[in-house]
Amino acid sequence: MVKQVVICSQLVSNMSRLSWFVLFVTFLTKLWTTAQAVYVDDGNPFEEGDLDVLTLSISQNDAPMLTKVYYPTRIDTYAVLFFTGGYQGDIPSELYSDVLVRIARHGYVVIGVDYMPMETVQANVRDRTPRLVGDHTQKYMEELQWVTKHLEGRIAKQLNRTGLVPDFSHLGIGCHSAGCDPLVKMTLQHHTFSKAALLLEPFSFNYATPVTFKMPALILGTELSTQPHVCVRPGQGYNHFYDMWKCPRMLMEVKGHGHCDMYNETWYKACQLTHFCKTNPDVDINKYHGFVQGISAAFLTTTLQGRDKLQYITNTTALPVELMEFKIDMNC
Repeated sequence: MVKQVVICSQLVSNMSRLSWFVLFVTFLTKLWTTAQAVYVDDGNPFEEGDLDVLTLSISQNDAPMLTKVYYPTRIDTYAVLFFTGGYQGDIPSELYSDVLVRIARHGYVVIGVDYMPMETVQANVRDRTPRLVGDHTQKYMEELQWVTKHLEGRIAKQLNRTGLVPDFSHLGIGCHSAGCDPLVKMTLQHHTFSKAALLLEPFSFNYATPVTFKMPALILGTELSTQPHVCVRPGQGYNHFYDMWKCPRMLMEVKGHGHCDMYNETWYKACQLTHFCKTNPDVDINKYHGFVQGISAAFLTTTLQGRDKLQYITNTTALPVELMEFKIDMNC
């Protein structure tokens, strides 16, 4: 009888430990992603993705904003990345198409949006009139609502078949430079729409409200961006975003690279010639874009697809670039 009691006691203890383990794993799963119903990338995020990608252009006559969508051609359900370019979205998303297509090939519908009001001086001339961040924020929210409702149908029309589903319950935000400013404000106001934040060299004149909710963030910075010609002001860039963000969060600062390295090669060379931002003449843009693809796909696969690939980020000695700094805060 005593032996049976001991066995029962041990069994209850083991079941209790198992229950706590299951609860802990369940908590982590809920933190990183929702229920898995989307395409999951099984490959190495630093290698070229297996999926072919098409581009869908949506004019501002149809959607609230000019829209470039990069999506896999394989019929499946995909997580979504909602991306804005620099200068609060005035930099066209097409300038980032090399990186965005690379990310899409790992199983994402990537939506690149531009803030380009119809009231321009003449056709194809961008309005550079200063605007309040709040105006941008409202416009981005309208755009997100529009693509949530219409994008699946637009893709089906281009493919001439149905079944490819952008799953907006698996959505993350992505941005470059001051394009992060309105997106972060939108997230602070309506944070439940997004599951993760990919902040590529974020910059803001206005970001002063700390994040109080848990949304995993990967924040990227570069050594040359804060050097003359300065494109990210110290104290208002990626380190500031990291300090303001709540755990879980990661920050990587890349040595020898600058703010324009995110652009396609043609526009990178234009930035280099004009000295708009400080650049490194020895940079291999293709290699750098492969790095951005790798960390982005690893982070998004973990947070939106539910397959843990953070080791590709945290194993910094295996990265194709050298880091100045790596900070990580996952103890939350």
